[in-house]
Amino acid sequence: MNNSDYNLFASDQDLQEMAKEKAAAFIREETQFHLGFLPTEQAHPYTLDLSDVIQSDTRAGLRLMLDVDRDIPSVARRVFLSGSFAELCLAFEKAARDNRRVCFTGCGSTGRLSMILEEMWRQFWEDRAGVSPGDTVRLKDADGNLKDENLIKADLGCSIMTGGDRALIRAVENFEDYEAFGARQVEELDLQQGDLLVAITEGGETSSVLGTLREAQRRGCKVFLTFNNPASLLKENLERCRSAIESDDVTVLDLYTGAMALTGSTRMQATTMEMLVIGTAMEIGLNRCLTAKPSIQINTQIALKNADLFSLLIKDLCGPESLLGMAHWAEEEMCLYKADGRITYLAEEYLLDIFSDTTERSPTFMLPPFRPSDDTESPVSWAFAKDPAHNSSEAWIHMLRRLPRGLNWTRQDYIRMGAPEYAGEVVPSLDRDEINRYLIGREKDTSRTDCAESLFLRVFVDSYPGTVKSGEKNLVVGTITKTAGSVQADYEVPLNLAESPVNLWQHLAVKLIFNTVSTGSMAMMGRVKQNWMIQVDTTNKKLVDRGCRIISQIVGIPYEEACRELHLSLLARERFVSQGGQTILSPVVAALQRRGMM
Repeated sequence: MNNSDYNLFASDQDLQEMAKEKAAAFIREETQFHLGFLPTEQAHPYTLDLSDVIQSDTRAGLRLMLDVDRDIPSVARRVFLSGSFAELCLAFEKAARDNRRVCFTGCGSTGRLSMILEEMWRQFWEDRAGVSPGDTVRLKDADGNLKDENLIKADLGCSIMTGGDRALIRAVENFEDYEAFGARQVEELDLQQGDLLVAITEGGETSSVLGTLREAQRRGCKVFLTFNNPASLLKENLERCRSAIESDDVTVLDLYTGAMALTGSTRMQATTMEMLVIGTAMEIGLNRCLTAKPSIQINTQIALKNADLFSLLIKDLCGPESLLGMAHWAEEEMCLYKADGRITYLAEEYLLDIFSDTTERSPTFMLPPFRPSDDTESPVSWAFAKDPAHNSSEAWIHMLRRLPRGLNWTRQDYIRMGAPEYAGEVVPSLDRDEINRYLIGREKDTSRTDCAESLFLRVFVDSYPGTVKSGEKNLVVGTITKTAGSVQADYEVPLNLAESPVNLWQHLAVKLIFNTVSTGSMAMMGRVKQNWMIQVDTTNKKLVDRGCRIISQIVGIPYEEACRELHLSLLARERFVSQGGQTILSPVVAALQRRGMM
């Protein structure tokens, strides 16, 4: 059986009748997940021809995506002048002064952003202590206590990723649909009255993230909610959003910037905007904490300057040298994948940011996810990332600046949280032992080279390689200063990155570059049609709705008919797999094939 064989089952009349019933039930019962009215789920008019443009001119296609980021600075300036932003800056300052916990929460791409924001908080204080990344863990005494005041403050930072830290490296399916899961993760962190929680959801409607918010409210935390759709739309259409937005003890930051460059791919402009705004507020709050008598008013000029610096960053990325470096890199990745090859990124710094992009490629473009080191049966991921300087246990600490946090939930836990589907004989394995099965350190991994072609790409940010190791290529991002003995980089993305105590501009640059290149290589491979990511796996209700809209838009049929087509694909795939078939074909693409669009 080949990858398209499951469409053979789509002619089965029983499956067609079942598809009609399931589609009707989804349309009737899941109205809170019909999200086509949200701007973040709509096609951006500027990139409607993305798939055609990038096929003919790589640099033009990459620039087309980056041009959408030019929408961000004007919105950021409005937010930076708002009372809600000033309140967030002061909340960061107060938490640092009073030694209160600072927690960022999110799901999927915002969950990974939450982990990056926690790392930024920890990096600030570890730098002040003059220690190495992760020494907050290593310098604790036998009772788990720290003596250095800076390290005590570093350890106040925490984050909640829906599904736990394992979701950083492999998506956890369907967890975002449960508010109870988010609430339980807040409970396990034992947040207390006076602690700070910043809930981040691109669309504004993610149930698990709203669950963290409600539990934090119940515990008396200072709570902020950030999202990228108009608050008025969310309140009008979604009850779970209305109750959160209108709550008196929730401070809302509406970061609406419009549609994404790739339809529905909120890992792009939405999370970029969130990183810029929350990172700027953290920077201002931490700087105020170090000032003996800061002014009562927030200095908005610092924030407004960051909006200008972001404009300059996009200008640099769209410059001829940067576009050339990214285009050559994207083209090499495309050729590598077409030859059944694999790429492994090597980085000691910003590995967390690289993982965020690399992990997201699996659900976004339906690629094989990362597999544990002891799994020799599952397909190997096309891309992976490793720390070449540390073994895996140390690499996790170096990357996160703390130990990984897993979930140790039992069958009874899932039943109590109203999720009996996870309470079978084998519950999801999400604990720290499961996380440690993924070797992200310098250990040899033959799966990365046991293929037709392989590439190891070492990533340097604001530094230049002094040597070249056999079998490796180099990517240099940021300020490029060659010294005596420096070698020629294979790919250069020259940027003038401003200084920041939380390395905000380095984080933004790595995010923008990896998002753009990974999306570009997938678009060149035909995994994007127009500006829709057609190779999407419908693993939760939000993605079922998106899959229906993709089919409806491209085929030109009503939503109801598209919903039947999608459910027919899902049922056909289920039967195909039950008979021993293996496939990575998206149910959306299967439907498009049946309708003659592929």
